[in-house]
Amino acid sequence: MLPQEARIADHQRRRFNELVDVFDRPQPLEVMTRLQEIVSLAGLRSGEVVLDVGTGVGVLIPLIQSYQPAAVLACDVAEKMLQRVQNKYPVRTFHADIASLDLAPCSLDAIFMNGMYGNIADKPAACRNAARMLRSGGRLVVSHPEGRAFVDQLRAASDLFIEPFPSREEFEALLEPLGFEVITYRDESKLYLMVARKI
Repeated sequence: MLPQEARIADHQRRRFNELVDVFDRPQPLEVMTRLQEIVSLAGLRSGEVVLDVGTGVGVLIPLIQSYQPAAVLACDVAEKMLQRVQNKYPVRTFHADIASLDLAPCSLDAIFMNGMYGNIADKPAACRNAARMLRSGGRLVVSHPEGRAFVDQLRAASDLFIEPFPSREEFEALLEPLGFEVITYRDESKLYLMVARKI
């Protein structure tokens, strides 16, 4: 990781550790409904291995578990977020940036990056690592249950590093050289969703 990206990641870690109590609250019903839709569109099957990136306090984990995966793994840069997850769910956690998470090649069936893609300091490295860890046919899901406009408001009001969501064409340019095919792209007022399949 380059020095600037390391500084961004360290700032993200500190700020998200400070915000753990803000995140650890029940989500509104309409947000949970959209999160259920996001998880359903990943095409999860029983017995798969799933990674939740930027898991936070684990809001996606019970939704993923409802599909009876063989394992749910969770990673986050903020150790206090992971402590909350460990207290709630029987999942294996990793204190790591997705760009440098060291799981075995071709060991995952699905990777979720929900509500956090804009916070990643080195997105090309994160996507390269996702491609390395996913099996053929594996899915990469980038999403936000509040949509682009909500994230743009956060960018204007927060000191966190947040970049805008890519267009479909930008995602295709980034992911196709890594062996992905973008199979779903939705950019709606209250939902952002991109699903890519590793070929």
